[in-house]
Amino acid sequence: MEKSVNIAYLPRLDHLRAFAALIVLYYHSFQLLPQSAGGSLIEGWVHTKNPLLAMVVEGHTGVALFMVLSGFIFTWGANGREVTYFGFLRNRLLRIYPLYAWLLLVGIAMTPDAVDPAKILEMAVPFLNAGNKATYGVATSLFWTVAVEFQFYLIFPFLLSILNRQGCRQLALMILCAFVYRLIADQFGANSRAIAYWTIVGRIDQFLIGMIAAVALRRCNDTPQGALWLGRAFLPAILLMLTMITVFHRAGGYPVIATWKTAWPTVEAAGWAFIIVTYLSVRISGSPALSRMTAYIGSISYSIYLTNFIVITQIGRYGDILKLMPNPHINALLVCTAVVLPASIALSTLTYFAIEQPFMKMRRKYMVEPQQPLRMAA
Repeated sequence: MEKSVNIAYLPRLDHLRAFAALIVLYYHSFQLLPQSAGGSLIEGWVHTKNPLLAMVVEGHTGVALFMVLSGFIFTWGANGREVTYFGFLRNRLLRIYPLYAWLLLVGIAMTPDAVDPAKILEMAVPFLNAGNKATYGVATSLFWTVAVEFQFYLIFPFLLSILNRQGCRQLALMILCAFVYRLIADQFGANSRAIAYWTIVGRIDQFLIGMIAAVALRRCNDTPQGALWLGRAFLPAILLMLTMITVFHRAGGYPVIATWKTAWPTVEAAGWAFIIVTYLSVRISGSPALSRMTAYIGSISYSIYLTNFIVITQIGRYGDILKLMPNPHINALLVCTAVVLPASIALSTLTYFAIEQPFMKMRRKYMVEPQQPLRMAA
């Protein structure tokens, strides 16, 4: 697979990407396949006391993991250095835009009667296409996440410079500021769920916490005791995250619009950050073949994420043929495992090698050493 020219490759980061993509895939399959004949997604929301099933029902949390990983990976790679602004943006465009543009063209071709030049122009500029307002069908249903990601890309070099000079406390202050303004918006009658889930105002915490996690891991790795403690904390981190998702689900989950959701992006991000730093520290003697397979899925996770609506919607057309179990949601999990997952991997493999990888080969180095050594502030 094509490796970054700026960041040292860590297979476990691709493992985490794979996990994020798969829980989103299972989440969409679980929620959409039973609804393929019509009906309201919110009205059909499943409630459970099983923590593992709660992770599937609330699998939208995989988006949060992706965003924490973004902040973590870029900061981990920078490691006290700085990035050239336009070099960084050039690389990000080469990484995400070719598949994005292709799916936009596919969506327009699939819905020619809905063509609106102004809307096409808005969607063609990723950071303008914020919020849940996909226009051109299943091909563009998940473009909102690219918009939020790209808004973060636009400010990351500045955030990195602030982190290098002023430390994590300044990023923590930004997190507090974002929470306060979400709370203010909620008090003015705004939809707290929509702000927390669909916008950079809700998601900025997750990128910033990812950045802080990268600094924290490097500092822990400087001492044998710190690295050992993090490795031992991996299982507690998993249990903590499952507990958090279960509590979130039992409180109403995604459908609920409530003031407490102004704090959820921060809490959710902290849980995933704990998973990331402990997984990168734990010693696991597993199968090399399994590790390579998981890393491969992580490498094509962007394609899996953006194209999974296409796959799920198409497979949903054959609901009668694929009725393996009478319970529609258990059936959805089985169909996802037996049909949706391999089909998504196959389609994503094609799009990765045909569309993504050729442009990824054009990326260049954007890291620069500071003229004077930086001392990371506390």
